[in-house]
Amino acid sequence: MAKINNNPKILVISNLRTTGPLWAANLQQLAHVRVVYEPLPENALLRFAEVIPNLVIIDVDLPLGAVTQLVKNLRSETLNPILLLSKDLTESIMLAAYEAGVDQCIHKPLGPSLFQAIVKVWLRHCWTVSVDMLTPLHVGAFRLNPAERLFILRDGTQIRLTNLELRLLYCLMGQPGTSMKTEELIERMWGSSYEGDTATLKNVVFRLRKKIDPDPASPSLIQTDASVGYRFASRV
Repeated sequence: MAKINNNPKILVISNLRTTGPLWAANLQQLAHVRVVYEPLPENALLRFAEVIPNLVIIDVDLPLGAVTQLVKNLRSETLNPILLLSKDLTESIMLAAYEAGVDQCIHKPLGPSLFQAIVKVWLRHCWTVSVDMLTPLHVGAFRLNPAERLFILRDGTQIRLTNLELRLLYCLMGQPGTSMKTEELIERMWGSSYEGDTATLKNVVFRLRKKIDPDPASPSLIQTDASVGYRFASRV
């Protein structure tokens, strides 16, 4: 069951050295909030995987195409809010941003009090399942440690997982040998309001197989059931 996270994490992505640190410092004044500042947009996905934030704020000096691609990459990993700050918010720019997955476009400049108020409203909409609530799983010689987002092989090798990779593996390892329908996996990973197609799920499966399966081209752990979905092998 999802619950409100009372100690939310905010990821601020900004390559604007004059304003990015100020946004982060301003939000750090909020009670019980952890703020992480990332000055390099190209490191956004890596930092996202490390932090697993409840809210992402983007304020970058990049071409529109690069901004929308950054948003799409982040949106493929989370349902939580993504806010975009910009001083150039024409209708066409906002339309492209919203289509990419932004939840709110915020026009700059704006005062610190208004900025905090907007963020607090979005934090109230952050619903997340804490990994601390997920019990470790064992299937054969393989183990899944949700708290540390680790998949542990027979020989003890630890493989770090992204948020979506962990969600997918937790679903499949929770019912080893049982095929889970594609639609069910999508709902459990992104929520019932997700409007994307199966391509994103296939991409997560592909990435996960490359990480954990001895032969990703002929996978033995995450198996495909034609026209149904996927299953984690019961005899491993």
